[in-house]
Amino acid sequence: MWKKIAASLFVFIIILSLSTGSVVGYAASMKKAKPKVDISKYQVSVPKEDSSSSNKKTALVSGTAPKGTSIVIDHYGAVDLTGKNYSLAKLPKDDEYVLISSQTIKSGQVGFGEEIELIMGINKIIVTFNVNGVPTVEKVIYYYEAEQLDETFNNSNKPPSVK
Repeated sequence: MWKKIAASLFVFIIILSLSTGSVVGYAASMKKAKPKVDISKYQVSVPKEDSSSSNKKTALVSGTAPKGTSIVIDHYGAVDLTGKNYSLAKLPKDDEYVLISSQTIKSGQVGFGEEIELIMGINKIIVTFNVNGVPTVEKVIYYYEAEQLDETFNNSNKPPSVK
């Protein structure tokens, strides 16, 4: 008699576990999948490099995004008039940057573009696409004036004065 009860209990547990598994599997398949964002449609093409230098006072920031996408372009700067504190190899810490400007634009038929007026020294430009799942893009431009670069170079090559 114990064998019959144990066998019946064993069969009952197997049937119960199979029916529970199918209900859970069915419930999981009923969830709606979130649509994935194609991040290849959101690009910053100019400037190409993540960090670069320029002797031009303005820089173009442009790229592609679907029409109507809201894009925020934040411009931060770290002033270094001597050229000794910061360089592309030695960037400022995040708390050393000051917000220069922030612009919100919409992408058009062929993408987006905005001209940024650079400050002397390190300029950090952060492009944020207001779309969930699309990462922000950060570009660093070191702006210098040719005359200042010549003066700094000439001063560093002078031999020390002897008195």
